[in-house]
Amino acid sequence: MMRFIALLSLLAVEFIGQCPCEGAGQRVEARIVDDATGQPVAARVAITNAAGKFVEIQGTHSHVDYLGKRWCYVDGRFSVDVDDAQTRIEIRRGFETLPFEGPIGKTNSDSSSAKSPEVFRLHRWIDMRAKGWFNGDIHAHLPGPEEARLQMDAEDLNAQTLLCLSDNEPSAPVNKAFTGRLDTHSTPGREIFVAQEVQDFQMGHLTLLGITNLVGGYPQAGGGMEFWTNRPHWDMTRALRDAKAQNATIFWSHIDSLPGEQLPIGLALGMVDGVELLTWIDPTQLPNHWEPWLNSGFSQAEFPVMRSLDLYYTFLNAGFRVPIAAGTDKFYEEIPLGCNRTYVQDATNYASWLAGVKAGRAFVCNGPILDFEVDGLQPGGVAQFQGSKIVRARVTARSILPFNTLDIVINGKTVAHKSIAYLDPTNGLYTMEIETNAVLTQSAWLAARVVDNPDLRNPILPRNTTVFAHTAPVYFLWNGQKIREQASINYLTKYVEGVLHWLSTRPPFYNEEDRQRAQQTAEEALAFYKRL
Repeated sequence: MMRFIALLSLLAVEFIGQCPCEGAGQRVEARIVDDATGQPVAARVAITNAAGKFVEIQGTHSHVDYLGKRWCYVDGRFSVDVDDAQTRIEIRRGFETLPFEGPIGKTNSDSSSAKSPEVFRLHRWIDMRAKGWFNGDIHAHLPGPEEARLQMDAEDLNAQTLLCLSDNEPSAPVNKAFTGRLDTHSTPGREIFVAQEVQDFQMGHLTLLGITNLVGGYPQAGGGMEFWTNRPHWDMTRALRDAKAQNATIFWSHIDSLPGEQLPIGLALGMVDGVELLTWIDPTQLPNHWEPWLNSGFSQAEFPVMRSLDLYYTFLNAGFRVPIAAGTDKFYEEIPLGCNRTYVQDATNYASWLAGVKAGRAFVCNGPILDFEVDGLQPGGVAQFQGSKIVRARVTARSILPFNTLDIVINGKTVAHKSIAYLDPTNGLYTMEIETNAVLTQSAWLAARVVDNPDLRNPILPRNTTVFAHTAPVYFLWNGQKIREQASINYLTKYVEGVLHWLSTRPPFYNEEDRQRAQQTAEEALAFYKRL
């Protein structure tokens, strides 16, 4: 669904409550517990009857759509009226717990046990927090902090960034929740920070993290789309400077969907700390906003549009060390919080999680858990060498969702690969492992990824997304030199030349100062790329 429709949906607060769905008959009282401890755990439940229709549970709760089903969030206990013996329940809780699927109502079908709750036990197959990892969603707009706290429990999500918008039009709980510090609904291991997103639909969007004060001067989103709205533009580098003055961490929002005109400019100026690689749509597909290419004055043969995954590799190959992050950009019930998330090593709270994201000690995923190392270095690691060097790289991917391909890449080129058309799960997990030796004779970055084979694309996740995971790179620097691939430098040079061409057509800006600043910073960036 197009992002502008989601933006308009902020006009209505996320629905919480009951809906007119199937549900009548035998009342079942149920509990969900952790299999190891026996303690109640929050989760999401999807109950369907023999006709495949959604069965609503009792009481007030929030909902979400996922994997073709309607889900209810519960805090460990719920009641439901079961109307037939074929009614089934599916229970999910994040990526580290095996899903449960089975009948509901059978164990309490006789009167002698009618007063005993039916108990569903969930088995955690891995505890990443116990292994020193902290996971979080870096980008969402709904629900408000109080409701997000319960959903974080149900999704086994440690950190949640909720973003208020400078746009005056939408009205949402998050827009009124900014304090510049951890939200009061946070608890250890479930921490919420309300930050800010600044938007221009041509220039780009910015996720401003760890700010103590909202960045002003952007009363509404800039730019637009010809079939929706068309507004003058803002210069994003002004927001970059204002946020940096607060020692903020700045990630360029959802480059999978909207890379924007000013992304390579912000990188050249040293004001962008990382990019959201996995947020709105599938990063293995082309973005749905092509303005940097359509406005450039170049043909597709001269300046071809790129998948965000390839654009990210282009930044790395030009010498930028660009960390990655993932979020859901959740606006309403079309995606669960944490459906896309960032795992960070050596983090114990929101602050250390955000610092780890910025440092690149991370992997992003919408299901698969990656274990990647190169010569003992993990994502974010840096080593120097002289002459030539043989490195050994190894990755294991394990997932509760099906995937078909696992790769190791060096400077964006695949050096180890495994693809299995219909991988069977073992004990509920889909697992692959690959390793390889590689000879390095120049500076290089290595990373691991789970992607779908193009011939086996299986977009089972929200917004037509496939199962995906990607580590931040491990860097090996020959004689301490940065990576410098001329083709990538040439591409980014052309990118900025295209921005300058577009600015020469005099697109409307809200003020002349922003127009002049956009022109000046583009010229500075072009000079930077030409010096590389």
